[in-house]
Amino acid sequence: MTPMKTKLIIIVSMIQMAGASATAIAAAPQIKATTSLQHTAVDLGKNTSFAVTAVGDAPLSYQWRRDRSDLLNQTNKTLTLTKAQPEDEGDYSVVVTNAFGSATNAPARLWVVPSESKFIKRNFTNNAGLRLPYFYLLPENYDTARDYPLVCVLHGMPGDEIVITTPNYGYLGYLNYPATKTFVSYRQQATDPVILLWPTRRAGDSSWTTGPRGYLQQVSDLLDQLLLEFKVDTNRVYVTGGSEGLHAAWDLIGMRPGFFAAAYFQAGWSGSTPVRVIKDVPAWVWAAADDELVVNTRGLVDSLRRAGGKPIYTEYNSGGHFDAILMGNMTPAIVDWLLAQRRGVPGTAEPLVSITSPIREDSFTTAAPILDLAGSADALGQNVTQVGWRSATYSPSRTGLAVGTNLWSASGIPLQADKTNVIIVTATTISWAPAFGGNTTFNHTLTVLYSPIRVTLALQGPDAVLNWTRGVGPYSVQRASDLGLGHWIDFATSAAPPLMLPLEGKAGFYCVLGQ
Repeated sequence: MTPMKTKLIIIVSMIQMAGASATAIAAAPQIKATTSLQHTAVDLGKNTSFAVTAVGDAPLSYQWRRDRSDLLNQTNKTLTLTKAQPEDEGDYSVVVTNAFGSATNAPARLWVVPSESKFIKRNFTNNAGLRLPYFYLLPENYDTARDYPLVCVLHGMPGDEIVITTPNYGYLGYLNYPATKTFVSYRQQATDPVILLWPTRRAGDSSWTTGPRGYLQQVSDLLDQLLLEFKVDTNRVYVTGGSEGLHAAWDLIGMRPGFFAAAYFQAGWSGSTPVRVIKDVPAWVWAAADDELVVNTRGLVDSLRRAGGKPIYTEYNSGGHFDAILMGNMTPAIVDWLLAQRRGVPGTAEPLVSITSPIREDSFTTAAPILDLAGSADALGQNVTQVGWRSATYSPSRTGLAVGTNLWSASGIPLQADKTNVIIVTATTISWAPAFGGNTTFNHTLTVLYSPIRVTLALQGPDAVLNWTRGVGPYSVQRASDLGLGHWIDFATSAAPPLMLPLEGKAGFYCVLGQ
């Protein structure tokens, strides 16, 4: 009987182990980030779809939502939208459920946009007789009693008046790509209508700026004409430039300081205008890490931050050149941010990092050799994963991490004497494109002049004269009778140089303190 008992015990143990294993692998659903479930755009009347890829213990059930409301009978892995209409525009999500829980994706925006045939083509001829082709679209219910923001788009290379609207012409048929028209989507035009302007080049031309027939002055003149012809909010004129159009947008801003409210810079290189002229124009910049132009784009962002600018920079892990440019155009956070900017008004739209201590301004002077900072960082309710600082005055730069994220502090930041120290505080959050990955960084640049106090002590008759220069007031003077003890007492507050010191017949040590 003993062998049978032993055998029975083994069988029971195996059953128990199998049951334990089955319990261990039970899992609630998880939704994988895929390109079939992220922001997209579609021309009016065309078909489109979303599809979800989820893992977890079967059976899995699905419920699609638009703007957080369940869609009737939409319970499959794929949601197909036939002949998309304005009412189909919105933020789509899907709830995947099993016996152990549920998961919901980050909302994916569907933009429903007008086809390229809705755009009006015109030609602008300047005083030199040069022709500038352009396309534009007014809001559907354009009203001369109100002012509208204007978005000027400078496209990439080559691209001209023929290519821009040529169907199936690769990625160069710009206006045939729904993602390039999100500013005039039907929902957007119902909530914050925009005049969208697409200057382009004469047939056969492939550059905005090279050769004797450079276009930027013509574009600038065209903007002046449209401001006279249409009702444009002059505090809300924006420019965007992608790829070869980026440096053109950069230089157009340089030609018209104080004119543009904000800019998009998409995967390209800076123009010839000095960065100091560009830095104060709010900009959201993006590129993909697998784009050959990402190095140029990173350099552009770094130059703006070193100069005191506050560009937001999204770098996707993937997406290449063209798909990454389109993804930024379709990201609601980016579109909303641009349209929230106003000329000459400090931006308050998130993502935003702020330095609140020791000063809220962008520059100040101190007599202290190290700096302590504190502030806040917010990213539209998304996690701020870290806040770091960089002292760009040093070569190589000195860096460190702050303590905290939404509320953060950093201490002991070194300063170089008699130099304007450039301290860049940068916060990090998501890219708003889960399938492409990556992150978004946003910064506050502080310029700090470290000006040490220079002190002299000289005899003058029966007194000694303590004098000092530089530093930052208000000043105070302290006295000690023995340096070894290190016991300093206040001698004079709100002091001003020169300060007369009585000679008491015994040694005294004095120090001058500033801010």
